[in-house]
Amino acid sequence: MNAAVPFFAAERTWAEHGERYAQLMAEALAGGQALQGPAVRAFEAALAARCGRAHAVAVGSGTDALAFALLAAGVGPGDEVLVPAISFIATASCVLRVGAVPVFVDVDPWLRLDLDAARALVTPATRALLAVDLYGQTVDHVAFERFADEHGLTLVEDAAQALGATHAGAIGALSCCSFDPTKTIAAPGSGGAVLCDDDALAAALRRLRWHGRDDAGRFATLGHNSQLPTAAAAVLHAKLASDARWTERRRAIAAAYDAALAGTPHRPVGVAPGRDHVFHKYVLRTPDRTALAAALAAAGVPTRVHYDRPLYREPVFGHRGRACPAAETACREVLSLPIHAYLTDAEVELVTTTLAAAS
Repeated sequence: MNAAVPFFAAERTWAEHGERYAQLMAEALAGGQALQGPAVRAFEAALAARCGRAHAVAVGSGTDALAFALLAAGVGPGDEVLVPAISFIATASCVLRVGAVPVFVDVDPWLRLDLDAARALVTPATRALLAVDLYGQTVDHVAFERFADEHGLTLVEDAAQALGATHAGAIGALSCCSFDPTKTIAAPGSGGAVLCDDDALAAALRRLRWHGRDDAGRFATLGHNSQLPTAAAAVLHAKLASDARWTERRRAIAAAYDAALAGTPHRPVGVAPGRDHVFHKYVLRTPDRTALAAALAAAGVPTRVHYDRPLYREPVFGHRGRACPAAETACREVLSLPIHAYLTDAEVELVTTTLAAAS
């Protein structure tokens, strides 16, 4: 049957706010500066303040944000970067993009990079640690920053899935955000940003996003063309004001899902001690993913798998690295349920009753 529950919020978000967003885009474009207009600078300032950072540098995508963060930190050919075995492809492909080598690390019970496993993988060539706030909760910032300091590594936070969580965007030397259409704060198109506190890093990031152009207008270094459109920045700035309300709704839905899973063979990935969660994704683990997904689909509840194989099994990495047992098991068990602020109470009830019945 056709899905009764929408997996993503884009259509309903536009139905409620589209007229206002269209007006904001029109006003931004009326100034005649489609790229790097005043709305971009205003959004950067608001994002930096939101995350407690000195600088936010807007770029064309979260993928570019990750690559630029590594480049600004001086990571390049011959360097190794510790990355978690479970994440979106951009987490590790950005390492290849700068000429470095991704070293895949097994995951903890919440499917984030396991520092105990990472310790044995540090070599003299290890230059950076890429910490992913998977599904919507941050890593332990104190532990990760201590680990990076102990080993002389640059800590880069991939906060693409966790903006709004405590400490998200403020961990390590550089933090990377994504505003693609599936994110909790989504651009009308694509977008990303890098946050930092260091003036020199911020200047390097600004050069990277526009062909290496420096403050004097010279193209002294090799750069890229990765600019956030002015119209997109205007919408993102407005969405920052709605994010807290949307997050509370997702948390309430997650609590309902948790309750429905109690007493079943399925269990949520859950929230680590001392963390909070914005539930960009609600992910459970199940011993029979195929059967549960089929039962939900039959009731009109769509599901997704994030992610169905560890990153090192993607052909682009050339089967680099040894197997990570925890990641292998998790990738066979994870299943994502619809979660966004525009699910109705009736739709949430349909999901929960189907989960309980599928036990």
